[in-house]
Amino acid sequence: MPLRPPNPPKITLDDLLPGDILLSAGSDWLDKLILLVDQGSYTHTTQYIGKNANGDHMVVEATEKGIKYQSITEDLTQDLVDAYRYESPNGHHFGDANWPVQPVLNEAISYQDAKYAYSELLMGAVVILTSEIPDEKDLSEIVRIALTYVEHQFEKWLTDNADKTPMTCVQVATSAHWQANATPINKYGLQVNINGARKSPFASKNLEAYQKLRTSLLNKISITHPEFSKKLKTKSGLVVFAGSDILPLGSCTPRDMETSPTLKFVGCIQDNRSY
Repeated sequence: MPLRPPNPPKITLDDLLPGDILLSAGSDWLDKLILLVDQGSYTHTTQYIGKNANGDHMVVEATEKGIKYQSITEDLTQDLVDAYRYESPNGHHFGDANWPVQPVLNEAISYQDAKYAYSELLMGAVVILTSEIPDEKDLSEIVRIALTYVEHQFEKWLTDNADKTPMTCVQVATSAHWQANATPINKYGLQVNINGARKSPFASKNLEAYQKLRTSLLNKISITHPEFSKKLKTKSGLVVFAGSDILPLGSCTPRDMETSPTLKFVGCIQDNRSY
């Protein structure tokens, strides 16, 4: 069952507000793998900052060159781009009294050009490690898309970036909210549903290979980035904040953002998918 609203309203970039979160998806093989395993609508997360002095729409996002503060242009190369807006658990919005958006924006901007490393392979690995085993049809498709290639390329990426801290695209947004300067601390945290909604594991001819991949990926992260590997353990049946002990920032996926109780769907900026 699709998670996106049916017939979502169309919006333009000028409808965005600083602090909005963009969720998007492309159509290459890695995007397809993330969609299959994560069972959501998106593969990428971007923190919208607002317009700069030149009128350009600016974002902070994880790119292959690290965390960048840049024009929204790159996001518009995606097939699907939707906007979501923050609402606190007790109904507050950015701009309400004592709820300024600037602390979140400042925190996001502070990540730019730091020693962070990102690859969509990292997002794929986190999705594989934190999600349930997909059903047989999807699992067959994932194996066909070549899980072994993911493993090989991910190992190379980890080795090439051993001196940097891995950070997923989702982690940029969840960290900006959780670590923003506020009283009380963590007041802007994003909630995540950990409710077991993903499909349960069951026997499959490809199950052994898939489980072997999960073990291999976790071992690679543990050896290369031991602190990051600790962020991939979650519990089920809860609504928790991304950043809490139960759900560390590095273990969230695009689907977690799509189903977050603290993110409300605003509208679709573009949908160029072929059906």
